[in-house]
Amino acid sequence: MDKSRLVLYQINPRMFTPQGTLRAAKALLPHIASIGVNVVYLSSVCKEDDSEDRAFWSERQKKSNLNNPKNPYRIADYFSVDEEYGGNAQLKEFVEEAHKVGLSVMMDLVYFHCAPDAKLIKDVPDGIVRDENGHPVLGEWHFPRLNFGSKALREYLIGNMRYYIREYDIDGYRCDVGDEVPLDFWQEAVTEIRKVKSEIIMLNEGCNPEYVTSGVFDLNYYWPPLVSAVMPYARFIKEAHDKNEQSGSGEKGIYFVENHDTVTDCGRADAHFGPEFCDCLYVYLFTVNGTPLLYCGEEIADLNEHCLFANKEHNRGYGVDWSNALLAHGKRRLALIRRLSALRTGEDALARGTFAWLASDADVLAYERCFQDEKISVFINLSDGKAAIEAKGTVLLSRGYHKNGTVNPGGFVLFKE
Repeated sequence: MDKSRLVLYQINPRMFTPQGTLRAAKALLPHIASIGVNVVYLSSVCKEDDSEDRAFWSERQKKSNLNNPKNPYRIADYFSVDEEYGGNAQLKEFVEEAHKVGLSVMMDLVYFHCAPDAKLIKDVPDGIVRDENGHPVLGEWHFPRLNFGSKALREYLIGNMRYYIREYDIDGYRCDVGDEVPLDFWQEAVTEIRKVKSEIIMLNEGCNPEYVTSGVFDLNYYWPPLVSAVMPYARFIKEAHDKNEQSGSGEKGIYFVENHDTVTDCGRADAHFGPEFCDCLYVYLFTVNGTPLLYCGEEIADLNEHCLFANKEHNRGYGVDWSNALLAHGKRRLALIRRLSALRTGEDALARGTFAWLASDADVLAYERCFQDEKISVFINLSDGKAAIEAKGTVLLSRGYHKNGTVNPGGFVLFKE
């Protein structure tokens, strides 16, 4: 697999279909493949703790007011898929169907913490950090922290990673708060699992450059929620991009408009900014020097609320509203995403090229991507007025661009030289 041409799509099964199961999600995999995506990233689906004891609930879980005791990131059994999602058999079906339609599958690994009654604690007695009185030391989200000083824990988790590759043919892992897990563990673990599948995709949720420069992780996963952007929007994005570059992520970084965290904490970008403005954000997402990640429903400009703690039993109308695909804004977004995916995977300058900002007005994103003798220039007008830009070759994609060299508010143009 050419990892410079990855396009990821995150499926949060709870929000993706009304049923909330992997079997229901499986039925939509041909749709996902048709977008031009090549990797599906599954939010955590392992067996969840269902404790009603709110001492072990995260603040976000309480704040949701959904009263759902099951948090997908508080794992009770690392070797079992929760029955909410259909159990282990449905994971196997899901991966088999994904491979049939040309999609790789990544799973979430939650190795910073576990449930207070996790099977791991019984299987590995020294597997969690304890204080001087023997009580579990809780992490930021009020769950017991795993003890990476334990050789037995390391072997247990490496066995867990091997298990999903060998038994389910998983193609990669997204590692939850991976920066909080010692790098030497990841070095040991990834060396071992690459003996089973050499082309495994490894994605670290974090911004520590050493996690990618060491060759352990292919990508870092750190990017501010664009729904929190304020005017001038282009300046916000430029500063965030440059910070990403300085952190060492850059082309080794994941870029996104939404994910399961942002929709829970900040709401939907399309509802906040409007679909036309968000179209501009997706042009940036697919043409910047990183790997694009879509979250479920973005490709049809879904306006419905999503929440990490909602499911079919605890729901106030959350989840993808697939009727958006029949509406004008959804059809426009779907056509745009398909075109952007084709450009991202087909153009060397976008997949592998260098990145440089071009001079522009304060609220215009202007940059060029260069690879060998090819150059693609991108202009995205996030201002509320027309912007003057410099035409630079053949137009690959545009909206609101005029041949006199101006771009309408909310417009964009890509040139290829």
